Amino acid sequence: MIRIQALSALALCATLFACGNNDSAPKAEVWLPDTAVAKLPMEEYAGIPFNTSGQDAVDKFKCTQYDLTYSCKIKNGDKEEDLWLIYNEVGRMVLMKKELGYYNKEVADTIIERLTIKYGIDFSPTEAQESAFATGVRKTKSYVFGGGQVAFQIGRSLNNRNELMLVYFFPEDVGATFAKSVMN
Repeated sequence: MIRIQALSALALCATLFACGNNDSAPKAEVWLPDTAVAKLPMEEYAGIPFNTSGQDAVDKFKCTQYDLTYSCKIKNGDKEEDLWLIYNEVGRMVLMKKELGYYNKEVADTIIERLTIKYGIDFSPTEAQESAFATGVRKTKSYVFGGGQVAFQIGRSLNNRNELMLVYFFPEDVGATFAKSVMN
């Protein structure tokens, strides 16, 4: 029993606190969008059309299904990207999500700048929204691009200790609805 508890404690220490020397840990590669101006409305991202069925996601793109969500490793240009495809209850893809890891101001500013060049910015947080996010009243702050089809979001983790960066790609109608909800 004591041995199991010791092993559990060691595993917990390693995952939560990165115990030991972490100098040799691999650095995560930073994802940055290209700056080629995109044709709008978008019909796909990274070669995956928004009208892709869940079964096609598995068959054509080798995604792994988790209920209404699919995890995909996609070759986008010369890089491999991890994407989540999210479907509604009737089987329609409603968004593609790219998780970018922990918030880094310089990286976030670069992403916002590049997405603005690529898609055009439609909305950035107001001073009131920035203040509410800084004080913890709001859990997210969002930037909207391309008529609502692309969003960059900084959000608090479940434990409210970290800020995470995400990029969303929406079908045109879903993106327009998301943009309206963010702007209100």
